[in-house]
Amino acid sequence: MNWFIIASFSAVLSAAAAISQKKVLLQLNAFEFSFLSSGAIILFSLFVPFFYNVTPFHSSTLLIIVGKSILGGIAFLFVMMSLERNPISTALPVLGLTPAITALVSMVMIGEGLDGWEWLGIVLMMTGVYILEIRPAQHVLQPFKEILRSKSYYYLYAALGLFAMSSVYDKLLVGKYQTDPWVVLFYQHIIYFILFTTFLFFRKSPILKVVHSGKKHILLIILIALLTIAYRFTQLEATKLAPVALVLAVKRTSILYASFFGGKFFSDERLLQKIVGAACIVGAGFLILRNVN
Repeated sequence: MNWFIIASFSAVLSAAAAISQKKVLLQLNAFEFSFLSSGAIILFSLFVPFFYNVTPFHSSTLLIIVGKSILGGIAFLFVMMSLERNPISTALPVLGLTPAITALVSMVMIGEGLDGWEWLGIVLMMTGVYILEIRPAQHVLQPFKEILRSKSYYYLYAALGLFAMSSVYDKLLVGKYQTDPWVVLFYQHIIYFILFTTFLFFRKSPILKVVHSGKKHILLIILIALLTIAYRFTQLEATKLAPVALVLAVKRTSILYASFFGGKFFSDERLLQKIVGAACIVGAGFLILRNVN
C-alpha cells in the first residue's frame, strides 16, 4: 500500500485519539491518564509475542528501542499535560512543527535532507503557528513574544524535540535495521508503562486509587488504547517507505481534524482563526510532498 495512504490513515486515528484524550483529561490529570492508557495498551499488545519473534535482534537494537521509547514516553506525557491545560485547538496545532524539527534532526543524524520546496513548506508551518497565536489589535511581533514566553507552550516545545529524536530512531529501527513495527511497539509499550508507573511512584500517587478513578472512564480508555496502537503502527509502516519528516507531515494532518471537531465539541474560542492556522500547517505538509514520488 502507498505510504501516503497509510500515513493519512494514521492521521485520522490520531485525531480521534486526541479528542478522546482531551475528554478524559477533563477528569484525570496527565500522569494518571498516561499510566491508565499505557496499562490498557499493554493488555492489547500481549498478542505480539504469540505471532512475532520478539528476540531476533542484536542487543544494540533493543537499546535503541529502549532509548527512543523513553524519549517518546516523556514527549507523550508533555502533550497530555498541555492538553490538560490548554484548548485542544491551541495545543495540537503547535505539534505541527514536528516535521520541521524532525527534518533538521534527521538531516544531522542520518543525512536525510529536504529540497527547496520542502523547506518552503516548513516556513509555511511556522506561519500557521503565528496565525494561531495572533489576536485582534495586537502588535505584529506580539505573537512571537507570546509563543516564546508563554509557559503554556513549554511542554509542547519539549515534546517537539523529543518526538523529533524519537521519530528519527523509528526510521533507523524499521528502515536500516529492518525491525518489525509490531516488535518495536511491543517493547515501546512496555517501556511507556514502566515509565509512567515510575512517575506515579515519585509523585506518591497510590496506584489502586488511580485505577479506581479510571474505572468510570474505562470505555474511553479502551478506545484510546486501540486507536493509539493503530495510529502508532500505521505511522511506523509508513516510515518504512518514506522519509520520516514527510511521513510526519502527512500524519500531522490530524491537527486539522482534531482542531476542528475537538474545538467544536469543547467550544474553543477563536476557532475559525485556529482552523486557518492549522490549515496552513497541514497545507505545508502537502507542499513538501511536491517532488516526492
